[in-house]
Formats: sequence, structure tokens, C-alpha cells
Amino acid sequence: MASRPLELKLCLDLADLARLRRRPEIRVWRLAPPLRQRLNTIYWDTPGFDLAAAGVVVRIRAAGGRRRLSVKTAGSRGAGLFARREWEWPAAGEIPDPRHLAATGLPVLRDPRVAARLRPVFATDLRRTLYRLGTADWEATVALDHGAIGAGPAREAVCEAELSLVAGPPARLFDLAAALAAAVPARLMSLAKSDRGYRLAAGTPPLPVKAKPTALRADMTVAEAFRVIARNCLDQLLANERCLAASGDPEAIHQMRVALRRLRSAIRMFRAVVDGPGLLAVKAEIGWLLGHLGPARDGHVFLAEIVDPVVAAHPAAPPLTALRAAWLAETDRLQSEACAAVASRRFTATLLTVAAWVEAGDWLEAPGTSATRDIGPFARDVLARGDRRLRRAGGEKLSRLDEAALHRIRILAKQLRYAGEFFASLWPRKAAPPFLAMVADLQEVLGQINDIAVARTRLGVAGTNDGEPAEGERAEGERAWAAGLIAGWHAGRRKRLLAAADKAWTRYRAAGRFWRKS
Repeated sequence: MASRPLELKLCLDLADLARLRRRPEIRVWRLAPPLRQRLNTIYWDTPGFDLAAAGVVVRIRAAGGRRRLSVKTAGSRGAGLFARREWEWPAAGEIPDPRHLAATGLPVLRDPRVAARLRPVFATDLRRTLYRLGTADWEATVALDHGAIGAGPAREAVCEAELSLVAGPPARLFDLAAALAAAVPARLMSLAKSDRGYRLAAGTPPLPVKAKPTALRADMTVAEAFRVIARNCLDQLLANERCLAASGDPEAIHQMRVALRRLRSAIRMFRAVVDGPGLLAVKAEIGWLLGHLGPARDGHVFLAEIVDPVVAAHPAAPPLTALRAAWLAETDRLQSEACAAVASRRFTATLLTVAAWVEAGDWLEAPGTSATRDIGPFARDVLARGDRRLRRAGGEKLSRLDEAALHRIRILAKQLRYAGEFFASLWPRKAAPPFLAMVADLQEVLGQINDIAVARTRLGVAGTNDGEPAEGERAEGERAWAAGLIAGWHAGRRKRLLAAADKAWTRYRAAGRFWRKS
């Protein structure tokens, strides 16, 4: 039988997992004595991971002397919230029954060639304490799991609280998660155990993740579409948080920042639908996190795009090398501050605040006519309006405009690209990509021009190091010389970039608009 449970996962230390058992929320809301189990689960797939590619999980779980076969889909995710289809049957043996698999109706499982090639890929061995919690208007389960995932010789520890909504409004699940996360340090987990098992089996470390395509349907309402888009942004944010925690990769900071900017753009596009008192707190939390991620990302861009090319062109210039070292130290400091913010308990609270607003915010309590209209006409209006604003701002030729105007055009181009990516699935598969590629090219060249403009301001204070006075006129003169060399090197490059911007603008203005096609 298929179901669609809502789940949240909190990752924490073993000692804190034990502390949760003693929390008042667990004792006061408990509906029955806890159930303690030993769970041994085997996950099945083909050697080429056909099920994983299709977003399908097949497992057989042994607990209490009985086995059950389960099938789950990837569903939708955002900030640790899982909404997935699930089927379950008693399992007569250790091998998945092809008849049950086919009964799901999922194309990959109806193919007998796939069923014939299934084999064990990884397994989990867990000790679980399961609590049923609730009051008169809601019920949820809290599974406290600890153990390990194993794929051949590779193993990874599991220590998490899995919250699943049985009945009642989604807000109750977030209230429960927020109470538990306030009691003990916890991280929202965007990966199911199956995701972690596949990564372990493939030997793939956490890597920076770009935004995945949003899957909108023409029969969705505007409100439904916004939730899909927002979940997509939050999923990208949380996927990169795992990479940042594991490796400190600066690209993970960049992708987290992109996720937040995409979400902020989506809120702006859907403002007429999602506006309300709850939005103020959401915007404040997004602003807090961007305030930590932005400076670190800007520092990395400044080094990679502005300083390093000049250092490579003048390797025998000690003042230039010394100046780079000072800026590298500053960037490392900003990176450390960004990592600390992401590792803080406020980060988890921020995600829960935003996700709760997306799934159960006040904007859903009394949706207006805009929220209930079909997404197709709404998407056309958003795209057409963004296109008009961009064309008016750019005029005939970009190279005639000042830096402030070019900066505004870059922002408008970015917003139009985000909108096009959000809504692309509402049109035939090949309709949107050519247009969006042209907008991306325009945005890229304008971004490089803006980097040079921002760098000039930064280079103007090259005579200081972490706010301390320079040691002597000679040292200050050397730093000023190095800053001047960098600025002059990029001044010539800016002329070439303006010419490239004019060409990109001409292509953009002449391009067909995919949303005008039926």
C-alpha cells in the first residue's frame, strides 16, 4: 500500500541522542511505551545502480523475527523535510519479490530485466527506540537510531532522530523538531540512509552541488509551485552544508549562497502570494546567513579572478606576492567565520524557521486568488515582466552605461535566469535552455565587469592589513604599487569585457522568448 509520510531527520552525537530520551517533549507527549528494536536492512539495486538513477529505493528490513519489503521514491525534499511515496509488504524471503515490485507501477520496477539483476548493495545495522508522540490534534513518531551503514569494507556511523508525521498539520512536526534542536545540538540531515549508503558504496565524498531542475506541472497552482521551488532551494543549501562540513570547499559556500539567492528571488517573484507577518522572520534569517556566506565568497572571487591572474603574469614581483598573502589571510578569516556560522545552532534554527514557513506558514492559512490560479499564466507574466525590465534598463548598447547601471542589469539578468530555470519544466524540454544560456552568458560577462568595479574599491585600501597601520613608508609604497599594478592590469581587460557585453546584449535582444510559444 502506498503512503506519503512527512519526515524530518536530525543528526546529532550519541550522548545527545541519549539526552533526547529524557526531554520533557518526549515524556509529556508520549502516547505509548517506547518500542526498542534491532533493525537489519539490506538495500538492493542493479550493478549499474538503475534504481538509484530512477530515484527508487528497494530494501528488505529484518526486525523482531520478521521481514518486510519496502519501496520508496525520492519524492520532494527541502531543509531535511522528506515527502515520499512508500509501499510495504511482508517479505517471505531474503530476496525482493518481483510481483510486489511491479505492483508499485514504477516503470523501472516493472521491467523484468531490472528485477532479475537486483543484488545487495549496502546494509544498515541499527538500534532504534521508537516513540509515539502527540496530542488531540496531531500524532508523530520519533525514531532514535544509532548504528552503522556498511558497503563492503566501508562503514559510516549513524546517529539521528527521525521525525515522521502520522496525523495533523505539518507545523506540529516543525514545532517538535525545533523543540528538540533547541534542547541539544543537532543538524538537519538532507540525506536518507539510502543516500548515504549509495555514496558509501560508490566511494563518493560529499561534493559541491549545483541546483537541480525544478519539476513543475502545468496542473499545479501558484502556491504549490512556490513550495516545490522553495524546497529545491533549501535542498541545494543543505546538500552543500554537508560538503562544507566535510571538506571546507569554498565552492560549497558559493553554492549555498546561490541557493539562498535563488530562494530570495523566488520569494520576490511570488511576493503577492507569500506576503505576510511570517515572511519578516524568514527574510531576517536569510539575511543573517547571507551576511556570513557573502564576504567569504567575495574574498575567494577577489583572489581567484582579480589577484591571481596578475600574480601569475608577474611572478617575480615580491610586493605583489606579499599583498596576495595579506588578502589570502583575510579570506581565510572570512571563510572560518562562514564555516562557524554554518556549524552554529542558529543555522539549524534558521533552516527550521524557513522550512516551517514554506510548508505551514501563515501565507497558506487564507490563500488568495493569486495562490490558487494555475502556474502557467503566472509564470508567463513573471518572465515577460522580468524581460521587459531588463530590456528597458539596457537600452541599445551596454558599453554606454555607467557601472551602477551595469550592476543593475546584471541583477535583473540573474533574476530572469532564475525565473526561467524555475519555470522551464512547464514548456517542452528543449524550449528554455537556449534562451537561458544566452542570459547566463550576459550575466557572466557583466559579473566580471562588476568584479573589477568592486575590486577597485578594495584595492584603494591596499595600504592597510587587518586594520593595522603600515610599517613605514616603503612598505606602504610597495603595497600601493602592487594594488596599482592589479588595477591597471584589469583596466585593459574591462574594455574587452564591455565589447563582449555588447555582443551578448545584441544576442539576447534578438532571441526568441520561449514563454511566448504554446
